Amino acid sequence: MLIHTPTYNNTSILKQVLPLLVFCLCLLFISTALSAADKSFIKCWKNAEGLTECGNRVPREYYNQRIRYIDNRGITRKVKEKAKTREELDAQFEVDKLLALEEKQKRQSKGYDEVLLKTYLTIDDLLESLNSKLTIIESRGSILDSTIALKKHEFGNLVRKAANMERSGQQISDQLVLQLDNARTSLRNLQAQVSHQEIETKKIKNIFAHDVERFVISKSNRIKYSLTTPSQAKKLHAVRLTCLNQAQCDSHWKKANEFINKYASTKMLYTTDKVSVTDIPLKYQDVAMSLSRLDDKSNNKKLVIFQIRCNPKRLGQEFCASEEIDGLLKEFKNIVYQQ
Repeated sequence: MLIHTPTYNNTSILKQVLPLLVFCLCLLFISTALSAADKSFIKCWKNAEGLTECGNRVPREYYNQRIRYIDNRGITRKVKEKAKTREELDAQFEVDKLLALEEKQKRQSKGYDEVLLKTYLTIDDLLESLNSKLTIIESRGSILDSTIALKKHEFGNLVRKAANMERSGQQISDQLVLQLDNARTSLRNLQAQVSHQEIETKKIKNIFAHDVERFVISKSNRIKYSLTTPSQAKKLHAVRLTCLNQAQCDSHWKKANEFINKYASTKMLYTTDKVSVTDIPLKYQDVAMSLSRLDDKSNNKKLVIFQIRCNPKRLGQEFCASEEIDGLLKEFKNIVYQQ
């Protein structure tokens, strides 16, 4: 029987192995060269008195200090920074943790803003949602108030009945005592419901106050660059003001709020250091207004965005496109820019 043994081409094997050998030799050469270079460098450090010392070897007690490696031409080739102490490491850890938290909050805030913009088309849609929820709560409150008034009247009758029995020398019956206890318990439960409803109302208002601010700022950020074009600014019924400095921005903000209080036909709902928003324009000739203060990161300046809102129906939109609204926008710029 013939046994066939495989044959290998030595030239082929060499071609495959040779690049790897060359690469390993290069790494060894570079490593050796760097090691030798480190030994040839002059090392400089600061001693315990704060004076700079240099030499071929760094004393052990200064290993953790900042060390400069200088070649024979006096050029600094590399620097090993000072090792941080435990206190410094702990402090850096806290700083990094705080920065990570801030970054997380920014991402969450951005995501929250996106949800708001997808949920509501305009700020008035958001305000209408708030009004609907508050109307429901107020209706429940009215029912609770009526029930409490009725229960108090019933409880008063029971108290008078018990007092009459005592005056006539009769003992208050067990049934009347039970009725009094049940009436007290019922009133306490109703009062607890009122307190709970007040907490819920406050919670809803706080949530919507936050949402209104985020929505107005997000919307303003989306249109702020469009407002540099006069035709777009007129179409959006808005004005963009650029602040040269903080003092000017504060002045613009103050005058803009004064303008809103004077010329808006709907009442002011929300006003903070970032936004001002008046109520929904319900009538065709209602003039609602919004104001926001933004950062323009493209030129490191602050902006003030002012916008007029009209009723969304046809007559309201026709009114928004009228010369009266255009005149209000021009008047706004004239008043705010006055020195």
